[in-house]
Amino acid sequence: MVTLNSFGTSASADIGGTIGRAHALTARLLADIGMSRIELVTFTSDRICLHPVDLTESEQIARGFGCDFPLDHRMFVPGHTLWTGIVDGLEVQIRSAPRQHAGVPR
Repeated sequence: MVTLNSFGTSASADIGGTIGRAHALTARLLADIGMSRIELVTFTSDRICLHPVDLTESEQIARGFGCDFPLDHRMFVPGHTLWTGIVDGLEVQIRSAPRQHAGVPR
């Protein structure tokens, strides 16, 4: 158990347990996807973000885990889409190339 102290108030959280759960799910996702297909992994106690080597495979990878909610980030350079969903109680984001919408210029 780790005690956090912020601005004079105390809050306790089982940080080791939640990070351990995120780590275990990350390992399972990587085993299912294949380590060679993922370039970068970041995770916190409640979120995992995967960056595939080939961003054109991202949507397929994401949908395989039920991550079917796209968040389009067009203001960033380069733009990208994050496919998101909840897997075993944790938010999972998988970065992809930006989606193309019919009638919208690139």
